[in-house]
Amino acid sequence: MKTLTTVASVILLGTLALAEVTIDERIVAIQSASEEDRVELVNEFKVTLSSMSDEDRSSAITQLRSTMQAEGTMTQTRTQTRQRSRLNQMSDSQDAQASQKRSQQQAGSQAMHQGSMSGGSKGEAGSGSGSGNKFMGKH
Repeated sequence: MKTLTTVASVILLGTLALAEVTIDERIVAIQSASEEDRVELVNEFKVTLSSMSDEDRSSAITQLRSTMQAEGTMTQTRTQTRQRSRLNQMSDSQDAQASQKRSQQQAGSQAMHQGSMSGGSKGEAGSGSGSGNKFMGKH
């Protein structure tokens, strides 16, 4: 009798272990499936749940919920990370453009300042000779 009880316990535990692996595999399949396939897999999962005991069914549903919530949280975190990355890239790009604009303005100001300084001395030397405007070789 004791041997029969032990064998029955081992068979029951083996069946539960196989059922648990099947549940785990189904949950993984549900997570990785496309939306269309996910509907079908969830429906199959429901059929499996209906044949389970209340305790096993409750455990499987809890496992599915926690896994799906964790996946949702991870997806949300990945989305937020991507958004932050894009915002940082946009900010860096804007900073680079602003820096480039400042450099161009500064270079333009320096050129204007140097042009007015050197243009004034050339104008004075040129006005003494009466040469006038020598733009592109025209007098």
